[in-house]
Amino acid sequence: MYHISEKTNKSNLFVRDCITQALFRCLEKNKFEQITVTDIIKKAGVSRMGFYRNYKTKEEVIEDFILNIFVQTVEKLKKEGPLKFNLSDIILTTLKHFKNYSSYIKLFLDQNLDNLLYNCYCKAFYSLYPRKNESIIREYSTQMFIGEIFNLEMTWLKNGMKESPEKLTRIYYSIIKLRIRA
Repeated sequence: MYHISEKTNKSNLFVRDCITQALFRCLEKNKFEQITVTDIIKKAGVSRMGFYRNYKTKEEVIEDFILNIFVQTVEKLKKEGPLKFNLSDIILTTLKHFKNYSSYIKLFLDQNLDNLLYNCYCKAFYSLYPRKNESIIREYSTQMFIGEIFNLEMTWLKNGMKESPEKLTRIYYSIIKLRIRA
């Protein structure tokens, strides 16, 4: 990502966090389209230059937030051992992290930011797993996987997250097994 000094990095992280939290507070009271950069910087207590040094748009604030969730999920998977494509482990870790941030995601959904959120999922996935001369089958497979995870999480959230991440992982895995047999 960024290659800057540790002092500058800590300062930027603080400013970015202030901006992100300010946007969330604005979203609690206003529609996303009505929120301006001025509204965000006033709530964040940062300068306009501080905002634009870190972000180009308010949409990018949300994108950065979602990307960080994905990065944390991948880091968690890496800590558990060498990354293997073990679907159950990936889904379970993803759902646990999603649950930690569900109040923010609900805020985005309440604002009808589903499309922005989905685009963030795609950008985050491809920033972590860049495309490398993918075959058409791999391209469709990747898009299907991103869509499935997105829809699984959004449906879970809309239904009140009654199932535990473990139970939902078992449900998802059962569906995958049924598809394979079909």
